[in-house]
Amino acid sequence: TDENLVKFLNNEKSIKSTIELGCGEGRNAIYMAQQGISVTAYDISSVAIENAKKIVKDDNINVNFICQDVLKKIVTGEYDFVYDSGMLHHLPPHRRITYIELLQKILKPSGYFGLTCFAWGEDCADEVNDWEYYNHKFNAGVAFKKERLIELFSPYFEVVEIRKYCNGVPNTIQGLQFMWVCLFKDKRTK
Repeated sequence: TDENLVKFLNNEKSIKSTIELGCGEGRNAIYMAQQGISVTAYDISSVAIENAKKIVKDDNINVNFICQDVLKKIVTGEYDFVYDSGMLHHLPPHRRITYIELLQKILKPSGYFGLTCFAWGEDCADEVNDWEYYNHKFNAGVAFKKERLIELFSPYFEVVEIRKYCNGVPNTIQGLQFMWVCLFKDKRTK
């Protein structure tokens, strides 16, 4: 489970419904469900979703896992919290607009958006401009500078926190220095 997610949910008890974008095999979705939150989790990988469904079935945990590209099909609902642990940095630049539109559509006014993504300059992916991405057949994840994240999201969200992952956390909690941890609050009011 991501250390920032644990910290956020320990401090924010108002979260009743959440959607996770790019959930993989569900480690974060499962954690949120174990905290009593209603969870819907999407991933494009059918293998990841099938593995996640097996885990929750064996442990009697209720998560609505769905295999679909959330940017190509209609996703409905209003959620208190949207969480993305690694989807944004794998999107091509032209998909970011659709991604932000999706966030605005599914997040309740004044809701929270949590994000982890690659940090530029930390032995990870590089920050590349759109031209470089498309002309060099760039297939790895894209890293972001803090300023770029603020530029992307501040028109729609208040920045609550942007920092690097914490190290030295227990093995059951993931914490990696080459990742940004971000928390945003929707600027729309209820």
